Amino acid sequence: MKTNRRAQLNFRQDRGAGSSVSLSAVGLLVMFVFPWMVYQNGAGPAWFAIGAVVGFVVLWQVDSYRLIRFSLQQKDRMTIPGFLSARFGEHRPRVRAFFGVVLSLCLLLFIVFLFSGITEFAGVMFGLDKIASLVSIMLISIGLLFIFGRGGLRLAENWIAFLILISIVLLNFAIGRVLKTDGILENIFHSWAAGSVSEYVNVLYMGGTRLTIIEIISLFSLGFLVLGNPLSIQRFQQVDKVMTVHKSRRWGIIFSMLSLFFAVLTGGMLRASLYPARISSVQELYKWILEEDQGRGFIFHLTGLVFLLSAALLALDLLQACVVQFTLIVNDDLLPLYSWFRRRRKARTKRFWRFVVAILAEMLAVVIAFIDTGWVFPAAKYTFIIVSCGLAPVIILSLHYSKMTARGCVLGFLGGSSVAAVWMLSKCIPEYETYVTLQEMTKLAPVIPAMGMGFLLAKLGSASGQEPSKEVINAFEEVHYRLVSEDADDERREGLEKVERKQILKWKQK
Repeated sequence: MKTNRRAQLNFRQDRGAGSSVSLSAVGLLVMFVFPWMVYQNGAGPAWFAIGAVVGFVVLWQVDSYRLIRFSLQQKDRMTIPGFLSARFGEHRPRVRAFFGVVLSLCLLLFIVFLFSGITEFAGVMFGLDKIASLVSIMLISIGLLFIFGRGGLRLAENWIAFLILISIVLLNFAIGRVLKTDGILENIFHSWAAGSVSEYVNVLYMGGTRLTIIEIISLFSLGFLVLGNPLSIQRFQQVDKVMTVHKSRRWGIIFSMLSLFFAVLTGGMLRASLYPARISSVQELYKWILEEDQGRGFIFHLTGLVFLLSAALLALDLLQACVVQFTLIVNDDLLPLYSWFRRRRKARTKRFWRFVVAILAEMLAVVIAFIDTGWVFPAAKYTFIIVSCGLAPVIILSLHYSKMTARGCVLGFLGGSSVAAVWMLSKCIPEYETYVTLQEMTKLAPVIPAMGMGFLLAKLGSASGQEPSKEVINAFEEVHYRLVSEDADDERREGLEKVERKQILKWKQK
């Protein structure tokens, strides 16, 4: 029994899911994006943080419970392609194959991006050789997979999230201790430090200019990309009980709010103390945090080390998460499409192929990261936006619209992702003697038009085809009314018996 229990922990996370999901959703924003954006542009990017908090609350309130119930209903559906295929009762795995290919390529690009980012960070901070850094990171990642299995660092993510929050708070305390109150006020209210008072403390200004309503909406809407983040969605599918999310939801929302708030505050504090220096990159910014400890005491030096440790653990955890999810999709969704793999599908063979796929993915990522000429970061950024804009409407409607079909699912994803790609990348609008993109012309991020098109096409595609079968509708209603196999009994024993009975009676009366 102990062996089986330990094996189950590698498949599903039965500890608090709040900070774990938060870490995959906002970790990079907290450690790298927001402090640098606020340092460069002033208080304006705070709208991005507010939108991320709202998007994260919506993710918990709208998607989380039903994702878990659908996963429990299908027993072993731990990937997005597997969930969508089961949701529509596919006989031929077309949706699974389509989303399996798309998400596997997307995750592989994220793996390359993380390898490139970690290597560049190590080179700037410590002067490490590129090849040595890439090989070291790959060996560490493969070693963790070999030791912990497909669970990776998942069981330690709550502690990593707590360490990240502590490091952000300590960093603000250390900067405030160095500058003192008088120093902070002097830097804020003197034009040589911040440009102007309104630019520094007013959220209506960004980069020295006043934000328009469209630009504020654009920044705010970027936070809703959390709804289509494949890592966050699949984290909910890996939780073993609905009550786990019910208990950890409050902590997950509080963690995301606190971490994003302190990340924005960190950027503001750094801007107040460093803005005249005009640091050119986020790596140089972190290098300053570690090196500026001469004569400033033990706390400042300890803060820099804790911050560096938190950043390293976050990058390693995200790398592990991408590798694990990539291997799950390839091994559980794509390889079974071949008959020879289905015939050899045994427990030991499955474990062997997962490990082989993970090693091959990391080796390929190392090769691409080594020959990177600067295209990986923009490619990863645009791919994340495009995939998130297409995936968010599909997941939301699949969870809440009973008549959603496989055709509507594919059309919704293609519509949302296509609009996002054209909106950002296609220079089709003439302006003076050149051409600009729709984003440059309207100053609006592609999130709202892309997701709106995704919802529209998903609805139209579902309405134009054959309606779902009774089996698919019944499975949807079971999840809607919390009638999920034997796991519902655990919930009743934990205090939800009355609520369950009322909902069952309502369902039977209908």
